[in-house]
Amino acid sequence: MAECCVWMGCMHGKRAVADRAVWRENTMSKASQPEAGSRMGWRRIVLCLGVLLMSSAPAIGQLTTGTITGTVTDQSGAAVPGATVTLKNTDTGISRTTQTRENGKYEALSLPTGSYEISASLSGFQTVVHTGIGLALGQNAVVNFALQVGEVSQSVTVTGETAQVETTTATVSNLIDEKKVTDLPLNGRDLTQLSFLQPGVIKSPAGAGAFSGLGDKLSVAGSRGNQNIYLLDGVSNSDLSGNAQSASGQLAGAETIKEFQIITNNYSAEYRSQAGAIVSAVTKSGTNNFHGSAYEFLRNDKLDAAKWEENKGGGKSPFRRNQFGGSVGGPIIKDKTFFFASYEGLRQSQGVNTQARVPDVNARDGILPGVAPITVFVSWNRKGSFKRRLWIRPHRPQLFFRKIGNDLRYVQL
Repeated sequence: MAECCVWMGCMHGKRAVADRAVWRENTMSKASQPEAGSRMGWRRIVLCLGVLLMSSAPAIGQLTTGTITGTVTDQSGAAVPGATVTLKNTDTGISRTTQTRENGKYEALSLPTGSYEISASLSGFQTVVHTGIGLALGQNAVVNFALQVGEVSQSVTVTGETAQVETTTATVSNLIDEKKVTDLPLNGRDLTQLSFLQPGVIKSPAGAGAFSGLGDKLSVAGSRGNQNIYLLDGVSNSDLSGNAQSASGQLAGAETIKEFQIITNNYSAEYRSQAGAIVSAVTKSGTNNFHGSAYEFLRNDKLDAAKWEENKGGGKSPFRRNQFGGSVGGPIIKDKTFFFASYEGLRQSQGVNTQARVPDVNARDGILPGVAPITVFVSWNRKGSFKRRLWIRPHRPQLFFRKIGNDLRYVQL
């Protein structure tokens, strides 16, 4: 009995230990479930972000930026290799550094548009700084340096602008910058209107079909109005009609666009083949300083003169048009992250006078001079037909023959 009790006690002890082990294992598995769930949650989030990035529209950097190139030489005109060239955007404070090659040339690609301060330095030479260098959309600006012998701490500042004539590419294009948008008359706040001021660009009549789109079309060098490409920050923004993809058919708001370029001939390889023009626009960006704008444009029939047809028809139709909006931009993290937002609204109420041709009094009474009786063949059944003759009778109800049963009778209209 003692041995049996001891054996059973051992068995109970082993079972208790096993039960505690199972309970501990279950507890650990339950505790690890939230960790596994959190890992699965993060995996799903990463997967969704990856799918969104892969499904987004592709943007080409060269279509929204510019390039600055040049040569660094010494007093004798010999190339200076290994010189440090620093390019700083004066609006955002972002800098980029590059080195000159063996031939003294340097190249900075895909730079955001704006104003730049460029410096070149090398041990044994004075630092040369070029300020006020403007870089436009798609531009290849050339800035050369001539270093003088001296200390690096000594600097020579050169103030100037890049050449207005493009000498580095054969592309035929025109640039509409922010200053032109502000100075030139802009009817309806539609930037497309400024395209018609460029050489070889004319207004193309809009169609009336389902895919004609809204807004004005432009024709370049005889091409069709639906053969153009509109790009917004490097992403295609054209609809099926060849217009800019927006509810109003406009490229974008005038307060939102910084500048846009119209390329009419000799496109570079970065653009796909197209018979018409390439209209590439870039939006504004925030800077290290807070800035904003607000505006209101009003049009009213009380301020407009009446047309002759309006005077003939009894006066002008009511017309109220309000275009309003604003923008704001600034830094989130200085020299690193910025924001810009804008809003444009349109409220319009307009009556329309239309013209139409209507019958005069004689025509409404049935008096049609020079109209002969009309003979019409009418089929009563599949086997035969008979002739019906109509006469115009002034000031009387009109008559025609109608078969009622087996009889032909006059019936008044």
